[in-house]
Amino acid sequence: MIEISKYLTHMRINNNMKQEQRKYRELITEPTIFTPEHNRIISHAELPVVKNELSITLKIYLESHGTEWYTVFYKGRAENSRTPALWLNPNKIPCPRFSITGNFDAGINMNDYEFLLNRWYHIAYTLSNPDKRMNYYIDGEWVGSFSMTNIQVESFIFNDGPLYIGKHLDWKGFTGQISNFRYYNFRLSHNEVLMDYSGEDPTKHNNNDESPKKSFVGSTIGFFFGMMV
Repeated sequence: MIEISKYLTHMRINNNMKQEQRKYRELITEPTIFTPEHNRIISHAELPVVKNELSITLKIYLESHGTEWYTVFYKGRAENSRTPALWLNPNKIPCPRFSITGNFDAGINMNDYEFLLNRWYHIAYTLSNPDKRMNYYIDGEWVGSFSMTNIQVESFIFNDGPLYIGKHLDWKGFTGQISNFRYYNFRLSHNEVLMDYSGEDPTKHNNNDESPKKSFVGSTIGFFFGMMV
């Protein structure tokens, strides 16, 4: 009985510690104009501490587009370190990118989601090493994902470089506006993405998304309680 009590207490402490670590910083609030030569540079030290997960949400408005690849955001100085990153290709299609073990330019093909000019879009970019997964949302709708296949050896590679919003050192930025750019140190669930989309604060939400790990913990606790009856 004592050991079971210790186990349950340990689980509650771990869950509380995890919840206390859920933070974000809003780097851009009001609509801000960007041009191919303009950017915002946020140092690594200014961002919430990231261990295994992160999310970025923002609203974007394209005013014009050229024939090159343009960066929306990119964390890291080097070409081989790009977690997280988002480009627009020459067809105005968003291209989420990131670095994983053995591939510094992994990402998602979003060919069916060309952005229109002169219209606001809400974007959510989430990734998690424990889940071995990256999800991408447009206007609250889950539209793309990337899952690692060799999960024992592959992982997302984070870096301590600055975050570039707009122009990167090696690539031009887009032409348009950004507002409500948030950098989270945890993976937003779909419900939390919808909260962010509607202007709410997901850090005040107790994430109830089910996962295999949570199901296992719940089953284990239920088994212990069954033994106590």
